[in-house]
Amino acid sequence: MTRKRRFCTRLEILKLASEMFLSQGYTTSSTKKMAQKLGISVGNLAYHFPTKEHLLVDMTEHLCDYHFQVMESKIDDGRTSLMAYLLELTSMMAICEDNDVAKDLYTSVYKSPMALSLIRKADTQKATHVFAAFCPEWTQDDFILAENIVSGIEYASLMPENAEYIPLEERICRTLDAVLRVYRVPREIRQEKIQKILSIDYRRIGQQFIEGFTEYVERVKQQALDQAYDQMDR
Repeated sequence: MTRKRRFCTRLEILKLASEMFLSQGYTTSSTKKMAQKLGISVGNLAYHFPTKEHLLVDMTEHLCDYHFQVMESKIDDGRTSLMAYLLELTSMMAICEDNDVAKDLYTSVYKSPMALSLIRKADTQKATHVFAAFCPEWTQDDFILAENIVSGIEYASLMPENAEYIPLEERICRTLDAVLRVYRVPREIRQEKIQKILSIDYRRIGQQFIEGFTEYVERVKQQALDQAYDQMDR
């Protein structure tokens, strides 16, 4: 197999994995099914991606990129970076409340050490920008430590047992307040921002987000494959 063909196979695996994760869920998708659909051996697939978790890391990179794009667009819409940050987290909670497949994907990301490492790195950069004014004396290490705590709060907000006993709106209030406390946001500002978030149709935004993310990943994967196929023909 030529180097170009191997590269195309790698991209084909990534594209199929993304499609399966977003349509069926991460947990129920298997590398054996992927190999069968692609007409390759499980060993060939493992040559490119030793475990399914390695495929999840690729998906997580896209999640981080897309979350950042959405956050930037919300700022362009006239919302502050703090409101965009809170809306991003709120919409994620709404997505997981309303979409079982997306919930499986998000919780799988937070359970994966490799994927969670990417999330923490991306979110630390965001938090440093959003909360610098509230924590002027903090170093980068302080923000890294804070994100380790915040990622645990985020994961807890998505846990199935929480969803069963605590209504979404109350869970949003508790989660946002806890996160803002970590970054030393004063009480009056916490209350003001949370009330503004609750006045937004966050369920609709969450639905739009997951639909947009699915289209985004499909487009990015197809573009990469088209470019690779074009190189093979040369």
